[in-house]
Amino acid sequence: MFVTRLIPLLRVAVLPALIYLINQHQSSSSVIAVIILSLVALSHLIDRKIPRGKIRSFLYPFADKIVVIGVLLTFTIQGSFNGIILSFLLLRDIIIGIIRWMASRDDVPLHEENHGDLITSLELGIVFSILIADFFRYDTVSAVGPAVMDGIMFIFTVIAVIVAFSSVVKQSSIYGKTIRQRKKEGHKLEQEHLVILANKRSRGYKSIYRRRLLRLFAERRNAPIFYLSNTKNMFQNVEHKIKDEKQIIIAGGDGTFESALNYRPFSKKSLGFFPLGAGNSFYSYFYKGKRFEYLRSRFEFQEMEMDILELEYNHKKTQTLFLSIGIDAEVVRYSRQRTQHGLSDYLAASWRALLHSRADYNLTCSTDGRQYQWENCINITIGKIPYYGFGVRSLLGKMKPGDRQILALACINTHALFLNKPLRLWALFLAAIHLPKSPLFPLQGTEFVVRSDQPFPLQAGGEFLGYTTDIKVTVKRRQKVLVI
Repeated sequence: MFVTRLIPLLRVAVLPALIYLINQHQSSSSVIAVIILSLVALSHLIDRKIPRGKIRSFLYPFADKIVVIGVLLTFTIQGSFNGIILSFLLLRDIIIGIIRWMASRDDVPLHEENHGDLITSLELGIVFSILIADFFRYDTVSAVGPAVMDGIMFIFTVIAVIVAFSSVVKQSSIYGKTIRQRKKEGHKLEQEHLVILANKRSRGYKSIYRRRLLRLFAERRNAPIFYLSNTKNMFQNVEHKIKDEKQIIIAGGDGTFESALNYRPFSKKSLGFFPLGAGNSFYSYFYKGKRFEYLRSRFEFQEMEMDILELEYNHKKTQTLFLSIGIDAEVVRYSRQRTQHGLSDYLAASWRALLHSRADYNLTCSTDGRQYQWENCINITIGKIPYYGFGVRSLLGKMKPGDRQILALACINTHALFLNKPLRLWALFLAAIHLPKSPLFPLQGTEFVVRSDQPFPLQAGGEFLGYTTDIKVTVKRRQKVLVI
């Protein structure tokens, strides 16, 4: 743990020293800079030997990039490197990020690319070449040396540009090809006869636009709407009306849909979803990230079977499709006071959690015979469906809805505690662009057990469940669901 924490810090820390030495314009300074940069390259090789299962520093994914871009920018300001080339290399990183974000939105698995490491290595070669060329110029021991090193630098630059361009072409082609050839999951619903159960207490129902969408959806599907009661068993007053129906659309938030999962009379029916909540994680999965306007269309539903998870906590059991512990659960706790402004409520709750909630837990996580001891864990998300903040399917591949596998994603900081909450924001960004790098730690298994000596907050399906010291998550059964 000490090595994985120290090496990236040292790599980032040498950047100011390198910039200072470069600006000295002396042969001795160039030699020292080459030595320091050699140590950076050596530490990168040591880092690559660390097993993938080890918890790494959050600086690891971009420590080298910070150094080489910082040095190349210095050379560009001095006129030793072409600013257009540097801009292209930076633009490549931005384009790849956009492609990965689109892939996350559209549920397109992208394998972790190796072009980034290769480009960073080539950039290191460029920096070495310029430093050695400068040494020859300042020392004037060789008239040929600068020309030779400039030629080597040119070769490294050309290769870096080619690799950068090819990486953009490759990732964009994988995304485009997958979108064009995508096969719908499940099988086509041959005889559609939908019934809609709407929850008026959901935040989205207070929106005129959402209610209008619901009416259009019902009219174009020729589906009657029954409104749920404001009682503990919200389905009680409609159960007799839909007794013989096979396909039910739950119009509400994530919590309403999870209530339907836990309602035993619905276990043999096919459940669909219409977004009337604030989070709508189920909408992002069942509708593959399509906009709300898509609900105006007369699309065809696919029916498939999905694993339903059972969560055990505090001697209780509930069925769910996703849950989280740690600071994410605290956000849900603070957002229980709901208005019709879902996004602003969520942002306000996130701010309160950022200020007042704990974000460091010492946890033991066990899955399929493997045990992990995590210190300074910010949060863990466990689920069957991916959603914002849980986009790890690019690393683990395309997960089948009924393969009895469960995904988990921990966020773990190896540095000071005050970095935990900012790191959670960074981790959300990484997950959103399908990049499961540190501080994210993805896992896959058929059972998860998490324990702690101190109580941690827990939420499932967008509902806060309280505090507990241990949970167990397994696949309970399968449920037919309607997706597009």
